[in-house]
Amino acid sequence: MSTALTTFNTQVGILLTSDADIFASASVDAAVKAAVEKYSKDKPDAQVDDVTGDGGKYYGIASELSGWVEGFSRITKIEYPAATIADDETPIYLDPEDWQDDYWASDTRYLWLPSHAPVASEAMRITYTLSYKWSGDPEVTTTPTGDFYAICHWAAGLCCLEIATKFAQSKDSTIAADSAAQSSKSTDFAARAQEFFALYNQYMGIVEEGGAIEPAGEFVDLDTEAVWPSGRQFLFRGKYAR
Repeated sequence: MSTALTTFNTQVGILLTSDADIFASASVDAAVKAAVEKYSKDKPDAQVDDVTGDGGKYYGIASELSGWVEGFSRITKIEYPAATIADDETPIYLDPEDWQDDYWASDTRYLWLPSHAPVASEAMRITYTLSYKWSGDPEVTTTPTGDFYAICHWAAGLCCLEIATKFAQSKDSTIAADSAAQSSKSTDFAARAQEFFALYNQYMGIVEEGGAIEPAGEFVDLDTEAVWPSGRQFLFRGKYAR
């Protein structure tokens, strides 16, 4: 499902409604697009292309993967040989050590398969990452609707940083009290930006550096004797045979 740039802008405006006049000068479109770029890095889009074998171990990535974006994309998994869905075949994936997507020669990036050489009757089903793009008029993007509010909060944070910077750079006033007020506003908006960024991280489940991580397990005191009477043990064998 696509979401329009104007829809993002409306929600960002709601988040910043208490300062509507100030934020009228903020570059909301640019902030939303920057927020989508940030989101793409944290939770990228994915594309799957089938690549037919040629009997070799090297495949030019840019020429074989139609959506590949150099500097952003990376291969996440390779199914080989690609399953025939009509025959209900079971997908088989290569182990990470069976492929490398960063072999360079003559300014060309290659996919290298050290242990396989797919023939013309075989295909590799390659999954790789992409950033979310804007298209159409009015502009829309295909970011998941479930993360809509996360993106809006990051965009709102960028707007706050923009306004904080404008207040910090304002040197027109010659009155000390007014200058102090400008500085206070800059600090306030910078703090609001951090609050919006923290909400984005919360939406996305991102733990900031130094933040608490919920433990996946813990140590417990495991008794070696059962608490019930009559000398019964945890295991079927006696304790002296363990």
